[in-house]
Amino acid sequence: METPLPATVLIVDDDPVIAMMYGLGLERAGYSVLVAKDGQAGLELALKALPDLILLDVRMPILDGIEVLTKLAADPATRDIPVVMLSNYSEPALVKRLLSLGAKEYLVKIETTPAGVAEVVARHLDTPKS
Repeated sequence: METPLPATVLIVDDDPVIAMMYGLGLERAGYSVLVAKDGQAGLELALKALPDLILLDVRMPILDGIEVLTKLAADPATRDIPVVMLSNYSEPALVKRLLSLGAKEYLVKIETTPAGVAEVVARHLDTPKS
């Protein structure tokens, strides 16, 4: 019997410390992690790798999270990939807009631990992790 491959999570964040912190938490939870440092690189990697879930920052260089989310939702190859927004900005109007554009959830970085991110990922992927 083959061991199933771990689900892949793409983290798109221009802060390397944040990406590393959440990436390590997800790897400990049994996920495979990919990282992109800006919105354009994240969009390209999403199209190439077709991850199981995307953690997407809002404010980034080149393409911001709103543009990336919109492009992901418009592309048949990526429209069904769950996207969880991860940002330090928590304005209600911004959160409402991103959820209306298709984000599954909106997490505030300073309120979210790596273990908390792993729990959110597991909930959206419907797969128990070790």
